[in-house]
Amino acid sequence: MTKPLPSTMGLQAFVAVAQLGSLSRAAAQLYRTQGAVSRQIQQLEQHYQVVLFQRSATGMHLSPEGEQLQQIATRALADLAAFSRFASQQQQSIRLRLPSTLALRWFLPRLDSLQQLLPGIRIDISTSISDTPDFSRSDLDAMLVRGNGQWHGLHAARLFAEHLTPMCRPEMALTLRVPADLQHQCLIHADASQQEWQYWWQQYGTGTMAARHVVFDSLESAIGAAALGYGIALGDPRLAQDKLASGELVMPFADLHTGEQAYFLVMPEPSRNSPKLCDLVTALLTLS
Repeated sequence: MTKPLPSTMGLQAFVAVAQLGSLSRAAAQLYRTQGAVSRQIQQLEQHYQVVLFQRSATGMHLSPEGEQLQQIATRALADLAAFSRFASQQQQSIRLRLPSTLALRWFLPRLDSLQQLLPGIRIDISTSISDTPDFSRSDLDAMLVRGNGQWHGLHAARLFAEHLTPMCRPEMALTLRVPADLQHQCLIHADASQQEWQYWWQQYGTGTMAARHVVFDSLESAIGAAALGYGIALGDPRLAQDKLASGELVMPFADLHTGEQAYFLVMPEPSRNSPKLCDLVTALLTLS
């Protein structure tokens, strides 16, 4: 039968006492009580049935057997510490937050491919309804957001530009020959500001913008409403690939698009050179 090995805590206590020559100093270094360190040394001596230290008024001195064990224990603990560092590097994680629509329509379909590009790094994601980068909570490493890339104190790595173009049901598109035909349709907005449609209309529309509007609180809801035939939404083809591929939605004016914003991976400025975040930027650019 294989004899059980001593605990690593006992070996740590032994090496500390051997190096410092004192139970009290070893206890302070290890953040343990002196009594606990003393018991761990006694347990080691009982385990090996040898005296490891010679006790004297000047301190603790290694016996010949103790000197031999010190060499072995020091190497073993160093090897275990090295493996711990290796294991922690292999099991890195990135805590990422992104808007729910972007998560559902762009990020999650690419997550398996992203993990293949980042072996050893686990991506932990959470979603929000906001595109405003906020690192007031310390549990986030980065955020994937839409905006202009200018946020004070933050580093923003640009991933891809936004291209917004009208999307609607195929049967509705049959009545749309020129942008002016949109005046008689219901326009679907992804937020209350209605800015995206206003920008698009200023660039391509004629006359006054359509009078009928439906306002949602997310792009996901706006795209869904358009797919159900409730009107015409402005969407980015990257975020509506499934509905465009299935024919639920079409783009009657595919060449007419606006793009005031872009998507960025944002992180606190001190983290811009983090190896794992640099790798994440490279991987996301590959999949964009």
